[in-house]
Amino acid sequence: MALNNTSTRRLFCLVLLLVGAAAFSPTLVSQRRHDSSCRTPSTLQQTTSENESVDSSSSASTTTFPIWNESELMEFASKQGIVLSLTTLGPGYRAIARAKHDDSLILGYVEGFLRPGGTIWHLDKMEVFRKMVLKARSENPEEFSQGGTVFGVGLLMGYICLLYGKDNGYTQGEFLAIDDEEKQHRKLVQFYRRSGFEIIRYVGDGIGDIPDRMLWGGCGTLMRQDIDVLLQRWTLLLSKSKANKTSTSAS
Repeated sequence: MALNNTSTRRLFCLVLLLVGAAAFSPTLVSQRRHDSSCRTPSTLQQTTSENESVDSSSSASTTTFPIWNESELMEFASKQGIVLSLTTLGPGYRAIARAKHDDSLILGYVEGFLRPGGTIWHLDKMEVFRKMVLKARSENPEEFSQGGTVFGVGLLMGYICLLYGKDNGYTQGEFLAIDDEEKQHRKLVQFYRRSGFEIIRYVGDGIGDIPDRMLWGGCGTLMRQDIDVLLQRWTLLLSKSKANKTSTSAS
């Protein structure tokens, strides 16, 4: 069957995105799911509905909260005992969090890319190494306190990547909670709901989902949010932890 010009352009853009992501991180594609099977829609709809109520009203309360710049974020992270770094290659980006007292302790990383010719900041993967976080906390308990949680480290890495997207004119963040296993999928959806992302739809094994499956490497729950909304929300969350640490030290 012949492809029309629109279909050809879309296919070409997809190939460019996939090649760009793979070139930035050689292990990226192999870490994704590539089978074509998905769980049944009824189970997935239940998973989605259970998580739609998680902290659903908090985004609106952060719409006027000021956003930190990179230097403010770095200063905050340093006071939490964490050193952040961001590297880029073409449209790709990668952030790494290390323990300030021992930079050989890698706490986690985030990677993704800016979709060429669009407005979407694409979050491909976030991983926090819990054992390293616990080790850093035990070795540096006074400084590595409020930042010494899986959620806290993830926010800090995601924040610097969102700033990178915002500075390059991108306005929306997008993430797919990969559905490799039901329990883990639920946790991912819950985590990103609490982070401020909204559920868009489930990417399944239907014909209409093929482009998204090619882009993301599998089935899962597609989530999206405005970058400014995420940054405002995360600034509020991090500021609260900052205030808690200050009040604890004073007492």
